Amino acid sequence: MAKAYKAKWIIPSDGNVYENCALIVDEGKVQEIIKQSDLNEELYSVVRDYNDSVITPGFVNLHSHLQYTDLKSKNTNLKSKFKKLYTNIKKHYFLTGISKKSFIFRLSNLLSDYFCMTREEKIASFKKGLELNLLNGTTAVAQLSKESKYFDLLNKTPMKTILFFELFADSVDSSKEEFRAIKKKIDKLKMQKSENMFIGVAPHSVCCVHKRLFKILVKYCKKHNILMTIRLGESKEELDWLSHGFSDVDLLNEFTNHKKFEPLQEGLTPAQYLEQLGALSKQLIVSYGNYLSVSDLELLSANKVALAYCPRISDNLHQKKLSLSLIMQYFNNRFGFGTNSMAFNEDLSLLNELKYVNKGELDAIEAIKYLTIIPAKILRLNNIIGSLEVDKDADFNVFKLDENEDYNAILNKTRPTNVYIKGTRVVKRGELNL
Repeated sequence: MAKAYKAKWIIPSDGNVYENCALIVDEGKVQEIIKQSDLNEELYSVVRDYNDSVITPGFVNLHSHLQYTDLKSKNTNLKSKFKKLYTNIKKHYFLTGISKKSFIFRLSNLLSDYFCMTREEKIASFKKGLELNLLNGTTAVAQLSKESKYFDLLNKTPMKTILFFELFADSVDSSKEEFRAIKKKIDKLKMQKSENMFIGVAPHSVCCVHKRLFKILVKYCKKHNILMTIRLGESKEELDWLSHGFSDVDLLNEFTNHKKFEPLQEGLTPAQYLEQLGALSKQLIVSYGNYLSVSDLELLSANKVALAYCPRISDNLHQKKLSLSLIMQYFNNRFGFGTNSMAFNEDLSLLNELKYVNKGELDAIEAIKYLTIIPAKILRLNNIIGSLEVDKDADFNVFKLDENEDYNAILNKTRPTNVYIKGTRVVKRGELNL
């Protein structure tokens, strides 16, 4: 039998707001939204009255590194100690003279800490990231990682997930090798993945991926209709590399065992560089964009490129971000929010990302769209999630309201009290219920 969930307000992300209605769910799918006055409770196996609450679709996180959730483990085994010593010597050799407050140095610290973790610690860190996303109302996540060891965890979670494999290459030969490896991996995992799991590719950035690999990936993604995501215009170091053919990024590349290489043409902007590679299309999701110029934004917009907006980590790492008003101008209906990771962020709340930049540009109804249906469309999942429409999966959040609050109060919340995926409650009163 079907189940009914009553609430003061339901925001289904279709442009409407329903007052004093009930969400009807059957076999994990949305059936309809009806007035509570028309509800015959005898027809339902469960009738749950959330009273003064708001129901929304589950949130979609467009950029996440779950593996970096907990890098504070203090493993004392001998192998980890040797790894720590080794990375400290490497940092001293390659990064001497770089400010410890710089993006490059802080990123090298993250990579060092992660390298020193045991496999068990990495898995535990990843699991914690999944749990924190659920607690914050995220029911679909785009995960970026070079490693395939997290595939099984993503495959088993009830969340919808897209695993974007991060790729690096510093030469023609390494480009060919990297592509052969990722193609083999994707072909294998496609046969094993669940219906909730999807796969994409993520060339890390223009200054960490050789032009040869870019061109191969562009053809591959177009042929197989695969999504691609890339960091773009993230840092001053990236702009320097594009302008002059070198920057502190070269030192980071060497630190991570990659050779120095030059841009295909000096003096191009980040978006122009991708245009030269033929990478600009509606299959591309760029993240950050902190240093993109107006001409870059116009070029990306003209090619229907989407944006994963990570404002808090941008300010944290780079002290610079695109304003929400500028993003609304060039990525209207083509952007969503991302949290990156706990390594450089306070929490994994998408609502907190929104609150950080929203100065009245988005009201509650529009804001929820940019947390739900719009990023779902970007990830091509809008046929199954993103809105509470008939026959879509019943992935939804319940936010408890205080006295005299209406649905607009959701913009002041941090996380929901209850989270459902396919009609099953996975977060109950703010606690995991798996």
